[in-house]
Amino acid sequence: MRSEAEFTAHHPVSFLSASEESLYHLIIHRTGIVLRDYQMPVLRSALAEACTYFGYKDTKVLLQQLRRNNNPSLELEFLLIRITIGESYFFRHTEQMSLLRDELLPKLIARKRLHEDYSLRVWSAGCASGQEIYSVVIMLHEMLPDIQRWKLQFLATDINREVLTDAVQGRYKLWSLRATPESIMQKYFAKDSGDYQLRSDICQQVKFAYLNLAEDIFPAMHTDTHATDIILCRNVFIYLEPNMIRRIMSRFAQCLVPGGLLFLGPADFTDVPDDLEYIQHDATSHFRRKSDAQPELPALAENNADTIVSPVIIRELSNVEKIPPKSVCKSKKSFGDIALIQDLLRTERWYDALLVIDEMIKLHGKSAELLQAKSKALANLGHVSEALQTCEGSLTLNPTEKLTYLLQGTILIESGQFFDAESAFRKAIFLDHAFSEAHYQLGLLLIHQGNRKAGLKCLAHALTHAKRASPQREVHNAPGMTYARFVEIIQDEMSIYANTISNGR
Repeated sequence: MRSEAEFTAHHPVSFLSASEESLYHLIIHRTGIVLRDYQMPVLRSALAEACTYFGYKDTKVLLQQLRRNNNPSLELEFLLIRITIGESYFFRHTEQMSLLRDELLPKLIARKRLHEDYSLRVWSAGCASGQEIYSVVIMLHEMLPDIQRWKLQFLATDINREVLTDAVQGRYKLWSLRATPESIMQKYFAKDSGDYQLRSDICQQVKFAYLNLAEDIFPAMHTDTHATDIILCRNVFIYLEPNMIRRIMSRFAQCLVPGGLLFLGPADFTDVPDDLEYIQHDATSHFRRKSDAQPELPALAENNADTIVSPVIIRELSNVEKIPPKSVCKSKKSFGDIALIQDLLRTERWYDALLVIDEMIKLHGKSAELLQAKSKALANLGHVSEALQTCEGSLTLNPTEKLTYLLQGTILIESGQFFDAESAFRKAIFLDHAFSEAHYQLGLLLIHQGNRKAGLKCLAHALTHAKRASPQREVHNAPGMTYARFVEIIQDEMSIYANTISNGR
């Protein structure tokens, strides 16, 4: 992550005071959000309002507080709400939505039916109050006569917890429905005291979560941002600085399955990463992950390290210049034992990890630890059934490993087996009552199933135990995430869903 000073050099602001300018660059540093000259009065007004709201003497005190706090903080979020536009509406960008409904989704659905793959994953990044992701949910309900057969997963993320809380409620003014056909309004919304309430079954299909595109790690299994079929990130890049946009685009490409689709807003100009192709269609456009961007799972050659492991990996495995074919790998140390595999998983090199794991299994036999690692790599590549089978194999060898039950529960959610997923998380908690990650996943699962009171209770347990961990220690199954950040994420989730309890939902 770059320093605030680096951003200052690229975004000079001459007409702000020193403290206001420093606050501006702190916002850029933590979120990637940049403002144009004409928006500076909005920033100045927001800073003054924040000082009044939080009782700070002036912007210098506000700056000191923001620098002390980890991201996100209440003060930072207060500012973000006021300097970004969270307004959206259902079926926005008619040309793109029509292209998705009339051409792209039917082709995607037909292709999946052909391969008997009845799963679909959609992510709305920068979801505002949820109108975009709910539009896609409604669209698929209209398109799939056998929708009960499908395992549909909808993720919606934003940096603004206030709009996420509104999105969970699914309650909108008529203005948000201005592009919605009357037939859809009558079928999916109920008028209530002047507002329009979206059907509860539609609301419950979407997982809403806080995610900072500038700082949080994706793709990652623990955030459901991996192996995605469709990503919508419309009118988000207009706020971000160019280098940040390029990094996010590269990560989006890695989040998509081969052939996966990415939609940006009409004003979101950006460079095209090598593994995405830009497709213009009349008045609109989209991006597609190239089919050859990631090869299929490789067939491993027998007893030949040169064909099993790429030259790059071979250089990592040994200090010698080359590993001779059909020899080597006589001991675990030749492959750097499990530490190498963990490094490959941590850096999201899923295919490389599979190659090394399978070679180690050939040489030394199966172990619970190797099968757990293999299951994790398979799951992150979207091979859910194979990952689940491998995970079960690991538990057969070691039925008391809490981390494997955590992984199993996460994979079961992906396969739509929610009852079994809940059982797996509870087994992990039985083995370790202080296992914060299992409490967290169980809480989100219960919330997703509509049991929000029980889910929030689980999240509270997760928060209690996560706070007791060393802040800089890395969370299992979440490479790069510390317990300090995990605590913030749990607090975000609790704040998003807490208001739904008081409103009787």
